[in-house]
Amino acid sequence: MNTPADPQFDCCPIRSRVLVVDDDKLIRTLICEFLTREGYEIVQAANCLEALELLEDPKHKFKFMVTDWELPDGNGIDLIRHARHLVQSHYMYIVMATSHGNRENLTTAFNAGADDFLTKPIDRSELIARIRAGQRILNLETRLTQLANSDELTGLPTRRVFEELVAKEWSRAQRYRLPLSCVIFDIDFFKRINDIHGHKAGDQVLREVSRVFAASVRKSDIICRYGGEEFCALLPETTSAQAYIWADNFRKRIAATEIILDTAVVNVSISLGLAEPLSEMEEFTDLIEIADQCLLEAKGNGRNQVVAFNSLHTQISCDPTGHLEDFFQGAIAADAMMPIVSSVTPQSSVLAVSKFFLDYRIPSAPVVDDSGTLVGIVCEKDLLAAAIRSNAHKIQISEVMRRNLICYPPGISLRIVWEFFNRVSIRTVLIADNGKAVGIISRHSILRWFANTAWKRNSQDAQFTFQGEQEQRLAVLRLDHAAKLLAETSRQLTADVQSRIPEEHGAMVVGTVSKMQDLMVELLASVGGIDCNGVLNIDPTIESCGE
Repeated sequence: MNTPADPQFDCCPIRSRVLVVDDDKLIRTLICEFLTREGYEIVQAANCLEALELLEDPKHKFKFMVTDWELPDGNGIDLIRHARHLVQSHYMYIVMATSHGNRENLTTAFNAGADDFLTKPIDRSELIARIRAGQRILNLETRLTQLANSDELTGLPTRRVFEELVAKEWSRAQRYRLPLSCVIFDIDFFKRINDIHGHKAGDQVLREVSRVFAASVRKSDIICRYGGEEFCALLPETTSAQAYIWADNFRKRIAATEIILDTAVVNVSISLGLAEPLSEMEEFTDLIEIADQCLLEAKGNGRNQVVAFNSLHTQISCDPTGHLEDFFQGAIAADAMMPIVSSVTPQSSVLAVSKFFLDYRIPSAPVVDDSGTLVGIVCEKDLLAAAIRSNAHKIQISEVMRRNLICYPPGISLRIVWEFFNRVSIRTVLIADNGKAVGIISRHSILRWFANTAWKRNSQDAQFTFQGEQEQRLAVLRLDHAAKLLAETSRQLTADVQSRIPEEHGAMVVGTVSKMQDLMVELLASVGGIDCNGVLNIDPTIESCGE
């Protein structure tokens, strides 16, 4: 009975590349002629050194290597061992060709990593047969890799493969300061399709959406089925604005696609979230997390839309009870921000800014141009990689600073900033007024604002509230007096710095700052919660919890 050949096992891929290593030019030519007729592409090497250089060159991607045992600068056994230690994206099938055909040599070759053995003189039929046997193994390996790396239902890469590729692209974008965008989306009301038409119909919808998805991206883009009806795409060298255009066009394309089911023809819509790397992000998972938050916002706003991160940080959640408004009571960002200690210019050198951070014990600083306009931010992490370079004193901050910033105006509701910190892993945002950096708000500074205002204002404990009009008037007088003294002391410090010689600055600053610290304690005492000795009055109910 004649059985048809299975192309998966018998056909060699056109132009599969073979490395032939032998010091005998005649034998190399003979092997090349045999394999070239079979559709293989041949690269030759006359010794171990040449072979290793070719193997380490990523452009070749050899599928096979045929090597002699005896070579001028070593032997085929050592070459095979080196080849097996190289990190490659695929398996390479190795055939040892030699006249040493005894059993002991066979064992040595196989233990070193050879897959097959070919005795000299070379017989064409035997060579082709062994190479075809290797091709069947490589085809199986390719098939197994595809099954392991592809989602069974949609054929898209799996989440594991996606994250491996994204980690590499993230590192490249960070190193070369390249734009990068992440888009995550899911199918709106997908459960209804399963409930109405059945899970088989749901699978058909997933396959069709995946097909349109794969046809809508570039070869350089990284995509996957992220889980369930959720999908993700990483768009290298793509700004947020460019990614938004792509995402919205893709959304419209999905909405216009008719999906033919066994019992009906349906149209579906998708919701998308979009984000790009920000100055504080350290891992690619932070980028995906923020894109996912944008997706949740898109679904909460009515679905079938794209929400980019630059709009997420100004979103405010529904508060039907009015509790949040009562709690924040009109507080704005300026009420909780920490003033900017100092800023640097894009022309400042890495070395100079590193010394500046060390001298003033600060971890980061905004970067402003000659007009004082905010253009970026630089932190200790940005300086680390550049600091070890021999020309660190010449490298300008403009080369290492981060330009993607989250900025709020001083007058924006503090509640919006608080909600933003609750949504994402970002820990710090800048406050800018007409393009000028005026302050920083972190989670820490909002907690401090809670402690000094909201918690005291909303507490019913007598310790945190004023009793009687007389006490309130006295507190206001103390507050006004301490504030005026603090302002005057600050002005005096500025004048002293300008008028005194550098040798006097140390003692002057220590004395003046100590006085300002006392005045700050007086200010806090004026609104309750800290006594005039600077001791925090702990709520008795809190103490009892620890007993």
